[in-house]
Amino acid sequence: MIAFFLVLSANLEGQPNSQGNLVIVGGGLEANNKSIFNQLIALAGGEDKAVFAVIPSAGGAPVQSYVYFRSELISYGVKPENIHLIPVAMVDDDSTKDVNESDWKTNGNDLRLANQIRKCTAIWFTGGDQMRTMKTLLKPDGGKTPVLEAVWDVYRSGGVVGGTSAGAAIMSEAMIGGGNSIGALTHGVVSDYQGDDFPEADGVMMTNGLGFFPLGIVDQHFNKRARIGRLVVALMSVKPKVNLGFGVDENTALIYLGSQKQVKVAGAAGVTMVNVAHSRISYVQKLPAIENLSVNFLDEGDTYDVTTGVITPAPDKKPTRGKEYYKMQNPGQAGILSGHVNSFTDLITVNLIDNKGADTIRNISFYNHNAGFLVTLSKKPTSAGFYIDRPIEGERYTVIDIGMDITPVKMSITPMHNDY
Repeated sequence: MIAFFLVLSANLEGQPNSQGNLVIVGGGLEANNKSIFNQLIALAGGEDKAVFAVIPSAGGAPVQSYVYFRSELISYGVKPENIHLIPVAMVDDDSTKDVNESDWKTNGNDLRLANQIRKCTAIWFTGGDQMRTMKTLLKPDGGKTPVLEAVWDVYRSGGVVGGTSAGAAIMSEAMIGGGNSIGALTHGVVSDYQGDDFPEADGVMMTNGLGFFPLGIVDQHFNKRARIGRLVVALMSVKPKVNLGFGVDENTALIYLGSQKQVKVAGAAGVTMVNVAHSRISYVQKLPAIENLSVNFLDEGDTYDVTTGVITPAPDKKPTRGKEYYKMQNPGQAGILSGHVNSFTDLITVNLIDNKGADTIRNISFYNHNAGFLVTLSKKPTSAGFYIDRPIEGERYTVIDIGMDITPVKMSITPMHNDY
């Protein structure tokens, strides 16, 4: 087994000590994802003993979210009588004619529901809008409602708390509430938005989360929605400083084992870990220039030991150094005329760490007709890559400690002319 030592500067001071576990899914959890469901149920006590409380507080169709997740748990062997709906929500579900779920918005104060939760071994938060969960489970003064206190009791006593999409965003102490990467880089952090639907292009909205995950900021739908920029801006801006960000891809779980202080990755894609401990930010014409970011990518079977800083690739992965498959000298930029449009994960895996043709690649994103942001990704002496092509899952990578800079740039486009 290959391990790689890397100090990732986790922020653990002042965090509540927990023996519990977290299953943080980046959204789009598919019913056939055996790896995630089997590990979730095992952490909850196994098929026979697992008792789930499902909190659909973020959902736009809360009952439907519960019914869908309940059916998935049953298909994996959890007893139907051990799966409980905790009726906390803000939005009416049109699939239930006789119930108005918006009346559940104050149920976070229900002591009966709190007692029911304490009898469970697992708590699951469905997707939707993370701000709804904050509004229903926190008191106006920011204190915990009885239902949230009960969730914390289950977590501290060794139970598992999980969630998908919005249910992933709430896990960290500093929470991303909305926004996209270009909006974050051009407008920065917004912390006082009062409306219900934050405009994605207006910045990155930051607020308080529930704080179960002690290692850093969580982002979700990560690679699919190109959220690397907003995670970086969030990390560079939040006070007190948070060094680590974890971008969780769709149909993928970051599994945190509290008693072991270990992170595992399970599922179809991966988790991007961004470290800003030694990064610098300056401003050029009010736009951020961010230097010396460290980026890591873990997927199914990879682990990160919080105490030692060791990243361990899955046992079947082999080092890419000296055995790089690709030889592309200019792989960094691809557009709509290319048959291989690159995501961020493609850039750091195929185009950089498994590419003998380049040690640095660049990618430009426009935010208007003549300006944008240049992302530079570089191999360092401490960089390492690991790879396996599995029969069913396909190509899987681990990427450790590549450098990343984000630079605001001006651009001019001039048509080519014949030379005479």
